[in-house]
Amino acid sequence: MRVLVTRPEPDATETGKRLLALGHEPVMAPLLRIVFANPPTDISDPAAIILTSRNGVRALTHWPKVAFWLDRPVFVTGRATADAARGAGFADVRSAAGNAADLAKLVMSEFGRDVGPILYPAARDHSGALLSELGANGYDIRVVEAYSAELVITLEPAIRTAIHNQSIDGVLIYSNRTAVALRTLLDREKIAGNISRMVIFALSERAAEPLRDLAPEIQIAKKPEEDALLALLSETDR
Repeated sequence: MRVLVTRPEPDATETGKRLLALGHEPVMAPLLRIVFANPPTDISDPAAIILTSRNGVRALTHWPKVAFWLDRPVFVTGRATADAARGAGFADVRSAAGNAADLAKLVMSEFGRDVGPILYPAARDHSGALLSELGANGYDIRVVEAYSAELVITLEPAIRTAIHNQSIDGVLIYSNRTAVALRTLLDREKIAGNISRMVIFALSERAAEPLRDLAPEIQIAKKPEEDALLALLSETDR
């Protein structure tokens, strides 16, 4: 299959390598650019940390104070973020192996609400579901907007032509933000109707939502992890 890879770098390159190893042809088109914010200067020491993406880990590693927090419990959504956190030196990493709701349950089951503040280095456009759940249950969550995922302005000509000619078989969608970026560019280029033959492979229902009315075939990963997402490709005969 010719598969459009829309996630930002450096993750896009890693996914491209995995696709090649699986016998697919990656078509690289990162639709988001990750921009890290300056480290905060007035942040207090947290009792625990929440991380919902590898970009959150990458942002945190630029903070001078992080060297003093490596022994703090770190709660993450899935395996990729857990691996990144361990790679950054955190010793106590606990994965929910799921979505934001699963992460909230993990925090509430393993960390007392009165132990101290929990730091959440988040994306600028983060979902409020996790914060609402933990806040409603009395947790002190300190959110710091650590990075932003900026939409690219336009599609590269080769990518636009490939979509226009319907020569791409599928597209990997990792987040709602990425789907919004793709939808915005397709509408802007007036080629939204040209993805009708393309299979949307999405990490979650929320990730797929902005593209629901464009593609007749949308497949959702059984788990919100890349392994489960890529497994969908082997189940699709193209």
